[in-house]
Amino acid sequence: MNSFNDLTRDLCAIYERAGFRFYKMRKFEEYSLYLENKDFLTSEAVITFHDPNGKLLALKPDVTLSIVKNSKATPLAGEKFYYTESVYRMEPRTHEFREIHQVGLEMLGRIDPVATLDVLSCALHSLSAVSDRFVLCLSHMGLTAAALDRAACGNTRLRAELLRCIREKNQHDLLALCENGHVDPAAAGQLAALSAVDGAVPDALAQIRSLAMPDTEEAVRELQTVWNGLHACGLSDRVRLDLSMMNDSDYYNGIIFQGYIDGIHRHVLSGGRYDRLSCKFRPGVGAMGFALYLSDLAPLQQSRSYDCDLLLLYHPDTPPEKVLACAEAERSRGRSVRIEPQLPEGLRPREVKEVSAC
Repeated sequence: MNSFNDLTRDLCAIYERAGFRFYKMRKFEEYSLYLENKDFLTSEAVITFHDPNGKLLALKPDVTLSIVKNSKATPLAGEKFYYTESVYRMEPRTHEFREIHQVGLEMLGRIDPVATLDVLSCALHSLSAVSDRFVLCLSHMGLTAAALDRAACGNTRLRAELLRCIREKNQHDLLALCENGHVDPAAAGQLAALSAVDGAVPDALAQIRSLAMPDTEEAVRELQTVWNGLHACGLSDRVRLDLSMMNDSDYYNGIIFQGYIDGIHRHVLSGGRYDRLSCKFRPGVGAMGFALYLSDLAPLQQSRSYDCDLLLLYHPDTPPEKVLACAEAERSRGRSVRIEPQLPEGLRPREVKEVSAC
């Protein structure tokens, strides 16, 4: 994997080529924005402070909310943005705030099958820019989420426990919870069967169809259309369907997805369709996007066998302009170049080259 700076540059180039334009947000937003949309956030914990005028501000925990709030998109005139930003969120395990650098994009307007494929292709190219060992998992909120709601029947505590079992792929505890919660056996069986669907998209869709469950036809058709499009464009090899994947937020609808890289234990990319959020700000406007969490790619950086493509060593008598010219020539070829008078202790360059003094 390239350095974070090189990777960020490559990702931005992918989004530029796809017609997205750069969005730069402030580090702070009014706290009320996050308070009124706390269900969309992964955590309600937000770093806040008062400005000199007494206004309560928040250090941004999310980029999507800011983009949706400030977008001028309409159903007929959409907008496409990409960004590279840091957000500040509480780590669930440690309860400590950490800075998370992420790169991503948001599409607002009419989200039809073409728009969906456009976003998913950008997600696949983003993962490919990180590593050639990746997989993109698809799901649909109209499938497992609908079955979960039928099983829970408004019991929020039971729903949360069932959701935990689904994500952990724990069928035993899922069925036990349904039995103890007096869930209708048919609804429990449907939920268990759907949440176990995980595999190659054609086989998984055939498995869903074989269940003959109510209200799944539209979601299956949408997933089939997406699969057909990705397959026709040669982008389907690294795509799977996993219905155990579900988002917390009630704002999400339609297709959701997560990207995984070999060697990293959790997903590094997450996205989906969130019309319910966008319509709060701009009625009738659909929305879809994703974020790639650069901060979670640190293990790949640490496992690299080298720190730079080229270490350029120079003598004290070497003209400075000659050293810089040599470095610029190599960098123009896309190589990462570090300039030093001598080999730093512990540095792992792929190649070492000296610039002669004459």
